[in-house]
Amino acid sequence: MSGGRTHRPQRDSARCMVCGGCTWQCPATVFPSLRSEKGSLRGEIYSSKEFPGEMADRPPCVMACPLGQDVPGYISAIARNDVDEAATIVRRTNALPSVCGRVCIASCMRACTRARIDMGVDIRSLKRFAVHLASDAEVETKDGVSSVAIIGSGPAGLAAAHRLSQLGVRSVVFDAGANPGGSMADTVPRFVLPREMVAKDATRLMRMGVEIQSGTRIGEDMSWSDIESSYGAVLVATGARRDLPAAFSGSDLKNIIGAGEYCRNDRRMDGVVVVGGGGPAAVQAARLAVRLGARSVTVIHPAPLEQWPAGDHAIGLAREEGVEVRPAHRITKAQGQDGILTALLVKAVKAQNVDEVGRYKLTSHGPVEKLDAELLVVAGERRSPTADLPDLDGISRGVLGNLTVDGEYRLGRKRWYAAGECATGAATVVDSMATGRLAAETIHRDLELGK
Repeated sequence: MSGGRTHRPQRDSARCMVCGGCTWQCPATVFPSLRSEKGSLRGEIYSSKEFPGEMADRPPCVMACPLGQDVPGYISAIARNDVDEAATIVRRTNALPSVCGRVCIASCMRACTRARIDMGVDIRSLKRFAVHLASDAEVETKDGVSSVAIIGSGPAGLAAAHRLSQLGVRSVVFDAGANPGGSMADTVPRFVLPREMVAKDATRLMRMGVEIQSGTRIGEDMSWSDIESSYGAVLVATGARRDLPAAFSGSDLKNIIGAGEYCRNDRRMDGVVVVGGGGPAAVQAARLAVRLGARSVTVIHPAPLEQWPAGDHAIGLAREEGVEVRPAHRITKAQGQDGILTALLVKAVKAQNVDEVGRYKLTSHGPVEKLDAELLVVAGERRSPTADLPDLDGISRGVLGNLTVDGEYRLGRKRWYAAGECATGAATVVDSMATGRLAAETIHRDLELGK
């Protein structure tokens, strides 16, 4: 943040946000001649690459974050050595800061303006640093005027409870698991996300007034009808824990397993392991396989490497640990002997022009390659088990089995809502959190309006 004349800016260190976000609203957007200013950060950024479209009213890191976190704000606080203020800023919009400091896919870092001239700011690590060092200050609580039942204590459910608490609405979170966190607490490998980090964030939410009842399965221990009659509104956030089978020939062979099941069971394999997928779950499963004694581990995904959802950081860690990465390849068939997997047939694919919604068309080319494989971990689509979803009039499911919601996460039954993967399908932790916050805001509005 600076003051003074355009061509002689004066830096105010107390207001500076260090990330260079000020250049996004800089006069160079109005006066193109200033883009060629030599010897300045502003000039370097603007001359390095043309910005697409119209300039935004917020820095790109903020716009890229599904939670809309004030990235420049907390980075600026860290630069002033005020980690308590940084953590306070993070916690305003992030219900799970300790978790996100480890598993967020960090879209803010990809969007960072600084990356246009050298490399983006390591925003995720800075968040992790601030939250780890900040004092455990008292949390703000409000007396809730209504009570909402949240089914599921994964990222969507906990983010919704956090936002409802901020809005002055009481919530009770029910979860079938022994500990809060959903898949974060039993599926993400511990070397990626230590369980105490999930517990730390959940404990802070309880200090805010959120009640969490673990070990309670709605539909068995308590009926859906009882939940409806006992609470002012119900939010379903049961996640998507069921791995879908692979869609190629031979996928019914033994030793082909979903990534979720594999990571939950820590299945040891000292042979050749192949992982299909390019997202965080695939890379985490591959790194886990290394730790469980696999002789070799290969990750295969059809997309070019730069488009893998796992991100450069996670892929780099996997490679350092000995995982082979095979982008632009597709598994076409699994082969076996006596019903047990022995090999995979794979083929290279090429990305053609994007279609009208931005997807690359992938076409096969080249010869079929045969890979030895004693275990295949499939990190593909996931769905909510049917038993985890309510079976009530007005609540419907789409063709893929997800709960059908409107644009504000309402189900087709009064005062019923859904968020997270049970509504959207498989998603990242931070994307699920964003849907939980939005659903909470809808619930709050509806309760206030008496809808």
